[in-house]
Amino acid sequence: MSVNSDVRLLQQVPLFAKVNPAHLQVLVFSSKRRTVSEGSFVFKKGKTGSAAYLVLSGQAVVRADNSTSSPAIAQVGKGTLLGETAMVAHGPYSISIQAVKKMEVLKITNDTFMRVCEEFPEVGKNVLGVLADKLELTLKDFSEVKHRFENAKSFSGS
Repeated sequence: MSVNSDVRLLQQVPLFAKVNPAHLQVLVFSSKRRTVSEGSFVFKKGKTGSAAYLVLSGQAVVRADNSTSSPAIAQVGKGTLLGETAMVAHGPYSISIQAVKKMEVLKITNDTFMRVCEEFPEVGKNVLGVLADKLELTLKDFSEVKHRFENAKSFSGS
C-alpha cells in the first residue's frame, strides 16, 4: 500500500474524517507499519498504551480480557482504528485485540500524533472535537441507562 491509499483509509475513520489530507499524509508518513501474525495480540487489555493502530489488512477479534479462550465480542478488519484513547491520552487499553488472520497495521504513536498537532493545530482541534462529541453521546447513553435502572420495578414485588 502507498501513503495515499493509507490516507484514504484514514479519512474513512470518523476521528480523522475532517482532517486535511495533506496533514494526514504527514501523520501516515511519520507512522510505522507493523505485521501482526495470526494468533498474536495487537495489544492487551490493561496495558498502558501510547498508540493507535489502523488496520490496513487482515482480521482480528476483540476480546474482553487477555485470554485466547475468552469469547470474541466483535470482529474488526480493514479501516478500523483501534486504541485511539491511548494515542491521545496514554491510557490503558480497555480491550484486547487478537489477530485471526495475518494483519498489517499502521501504528500511530502519541509522539507522532502530538508532533502533527503542534505543527498543524487544526488537526488536534478536529480530533478533540470528535472525541468530545463521542464522550457527550456516551454520557447521554449512561444517563439514560441510569434513569431506567432508577425507575425499574423490583423483581421481588416490593
